[in-house]
Amino acid sequence: MIFSRTLRTFALLALLSASVAESSELLVSPAGTVTVGGRSVQLNTPAQFSGETLLLPLRETAALLGRPVQQNGTLIQAGRLVVQLSNRSMTIDGVPYAGPLVLTPGGDPLVDAKLLAYALDGQLVARPGGGFAILGVPAGAPPVATTPVPAPLPQGSPATLARPQPTAPGQPEARFATNKTVYAPGERVTYTDFSFDPEGLNLARQWDGMDEVFFTPGEHRITLVVKNTKGGVSAPYTRVIRVEGAPVNTPLSYALRFSPLGATFQDTRNPAYPALTAITQPAASFPLLFSDSPEAPGQSGVLYQDRASGRVRVVAYHLSRLTRPARLFVVARSRTAGAAVQVLREGSAGGTRMESVLGQVSVLDFMTGSGRARQDLPAQGLTPLYTSPLLLPGQGAKVMLDLQLSGEADLSVVMLEEGRPLTEETLQALPRLAPDPQHQRGTFPGAVRSLTVRLGGSPGRLTLGDNLSDLPLSGVDAITGTPQRLSGNYGVQYDITVENTVPGTSTVATFAPRGGQYRGGLVVEDGAERQVLRIPGSGVLTNGDYPLMLWRTPSRSFRLSFIPTGGSFLPVSLVFYPFPGELRP
Repeated sequence: MIFSRTLRTFALLALLSASVAESSELLVSPAGTVTVGGRSVQLNTPAQFSGETLLLPLRETAALLGRPVQQNGTLIQAGRLVVQLSNRSMTIDGVPYAGPLVLTPGGDPLVDAKLLAYALDGQLVARPGGGFAILGVPAGAPPVATTPVPAPLPQGSPATLARPQPTAPGQPEARFATNKTVYAPGERVTYTDFSFDPEGLNLARQWDGMDEVFFTPGEHRITLVVKNTKGGVSAPYTRVIRVEGAPVNTPLSYALRFSPLGATFQDTRNPAYPALTAITQPAASFPLLFSDSPEAPGQSGVLYQDRASGRVRVVAYHLSRLTRPARLFVVARSRTAGAAVQVLREGSAGGTRMESVLGQVSVLDFMTGSGRARQDLPAQGLTPLYTSPLLLPGQGAKVMLDLQLSGEADLSVVMLEEGRPLTEETLQALPRLAPDPQHQRGTFPGAVRSLTVRLGGSPGRLTLGDNLSDLPLSGVDAITGTPQRLSGNYGVQYDITVENTVPGTSTVATFAPRGGQYRGGLVVEDGAERQVLRIPGSGVLTNGDYPLMLWRTPSRSFRLSFIPTGGSFLPVSLVFYPFPGELRP
């Protein structure tokens, strides 16, 4: 009579169980030979070594040690160990374990001998000469259906068990899980935190070793401690995951795929990426009246003044060094009958000593701002277009105005101490202050610069504000008649169309400071979507080796609008990366 392999296996296991039930010691030689009760046993599934890890067949080993094995579909249980064949996962007391798991063609699992010994309430010890012994397994004990607190792990046992330490009554308890126990290098880890407080108090969390991705193979220990609002602290709760196999991401590809918009990531290579050729596009533009000199006047006076008509942009950035409180004004005075002004868009910030804050907030305010209704300019007198908050000594203000003038008007930027009326007579009496040598003022044609860059199959960078590849505007100081160069093009609006020329790729757009500290803003227009982005999300950008994530898109074309901000350092670089496949913001 011919028995099936399964029947023969179970018959052998029954025979072995009956003959060795009184024994609790199993020896494995360096060659994989198994000895129980002083006699050699031939296993249907031989023991294996994976590196220095001994793998034993779960069913046969448990039977040799007198412990029953239960199977329900694809679930196999021996002692406190449950193996799920369908997804190759293992748990002890319901807690996931990572570690080697080999399935034979017949579906017999081979598991780490240390793991199996622990799950059977025994201990694995090394023997002289390289062999191993499983000791202390109680024979005939049924599988454990509850989840008691595990006994301490033997030295060198798998570290993937998450074991809460005993917690005093009433104290919070830390709990979390990961979506898997084994990850490939560069694979994203998902955490589920289900810590709790017995009284329902809010919890603060302190993690150790928690990363959303690991690139180094091996075991990684992650620990969570929680603290409630009464100062109660939980015991540490630890899980260990294993990282192995072929990488699915490099640090750079992971950052390009997953970094949140507004976050920075490391790329020390970006300064060396090839420079992109920006193609200047013909577009309607208009003059820029720029006032930043003297940047910090010590007396009331006219800081800049020029006559304008039609579309014009006014940018004024000044700090007060007056000994008394003062205000910064932008005023218009009609030069032709029937003149009128409409503020098309405006943005401002004032009343702070933090220069980079003035620059950033005013630019973001301008990018998100709206205009005002058309206003007639009287034949006599002044029309204030901007009035700053009251500025204490050392505080400053910045304003950006896009104006549409009907007829001609004199536009003046004025610093005036508090208490003096802003009248035409006062304006005529104020001195025209001389510029300082470090900053610029003047009227410059070309307030808007329209560019197109075309991307290929490799990363590329577009540098702005370097005065070399991005040339400064040339103009004139209307008060002194002196030629001027607007170093850095502060206040110029760059409208940049980005075209992806490589089918099947997405584009990742990033921002890197190159001259020092930078904070500002930028607008992305991608199809029907328009996003105003703060640069950076908080604080100040300082390190060009850590670019800021701006945008990712599968679109063949999108647009960026950028205005260099006062109080920050130039140049800056827009770095573009092609990425295979479809990426979304």
